[in-house]
Amino acid sequence: MQSAIGQRFKSPRAQRVAAALGIVTIAADAVFVTHSPYEQSNRLALALAAFAILVGLTGGDLSSIGLRATPKQGWRPWIRTSIIIALIVAVCIVVGLGAWRLTGHEIPIFSVSPAQIVPRFLHSCFVYPVMEETIYRVVVCVSLAGALGCRPTIAASGLLFGALHVAYGNPSPENLVGGFFLAWAYMKSESVLLPVLLHSIGNAIVLASHVVAWYVLNTRG
Repeated sequence: MQSAIGQRFKSPRAQRVAAALGIVTIAADAVFVTHSPYEQSNRLALALAAFAILVGLTGGDLSSIGLRATPKQGWRPWIRTSIIIALIVAVCIVVGLGAWRLTGHEIPIFSVSPAQIVPRFLHSCFVYPVMEETIYRVVVCVSLAGALGCRPTIAASGLLFGALHVAYGNPSPENLVGGFFLAWAYMKSESVLLPVLLHSIGNAIVLASHVVAWYVLNTRG
């Protein structure tokens, strides 16, 4: 797979600086998440700072960091692909929960009160997708793609995204699968808007399930 992501740095030195930036950004984010998983201000500042530095290292070539309004292939092909991946993720969730139950563990039930929908929606479907796709797609992929190529970059991005959710206390396998898919979608589409939208839609589905769980738990009997 060919991709323009991470291929247009101003110089070889700029590319090396970008690689160092990726390592530092991931390390800093790991520290923030480990100490306070749901603290946003530090992570947002980190994402914005790393993004600004990448813009400078690429000489303002925004297309090489995925700032384009539409995917390279257009939107239509991605609708079908996203549905297929969503089904795969759903199977992963079912298998993961089944394995968890068979090993003698209780399946946790998460619920969200209707009074919390608006703030949860803003955080889950806007703040987190933008913040995490900036760090784990833009920063990671742009900083690694030139040196490693597409496939190793996708693997690194997916694994790091999965590790992030382990740190969140949510080691479910769909996060790892989702991380690989989002990285692949970013590299192939050359648009960060696509993984941001997919991330947001996925979180919206999860949020909706938590609201449904609240209603079920509070209307029994």
